[in-house]
Amino acid sequence: MIGRCRDRGLPVTAQRRAVLHALAGRRDHPTAGQLHAGAAARVPGITRATVYRVLDALERLGVVRRVDHAGGGARYEVELGPHHHLVCTGCGRIADLHDPALDGLSVSASKSGGFTVNDYSIQFRGLCGACRPAAGKIPERRKR
Repeated sequence: MIGRCRDRGLPVTAQRRAVLHALAGRRDHPTAGQLHAGAAARVPGITRATVYRVLDALERLGVVRRVDHAGGGARYEVELGPHHHLVCTGCGRIADLHDPALDGLSVSASKSGGFTVNDYSIQFRGLCGACRPAAGKIPERRKR
């Protein structure tokens, strides 16, 4: 990740290095708050605002990707290749889903109303294996 920053002309400051280190190897799509905690362990005094600015810069350069889902805050990932997400409506966990059949979807020009699709990620919402046993105790949502 540090090499990608340098290749794109972004100086790797101590704060950026701390955020990148906090992201490195994580597959759990951490929040900015979680990344702040990890970065603060390396750079005491780093502010949340600095972490957000670093994440914005890294996202603009294509070093990290922001993952949003309804009902949850922004999460971040370093997996930049084509993939999709499984979102647990119980605990909020997000897992990557690699499925080549989903990677070949397209939207025809006649259905898009002139919209040009550059990238996409499909989110499947449901319950993860840990939340599923407790689902029997929670009333099911009414279908609209």
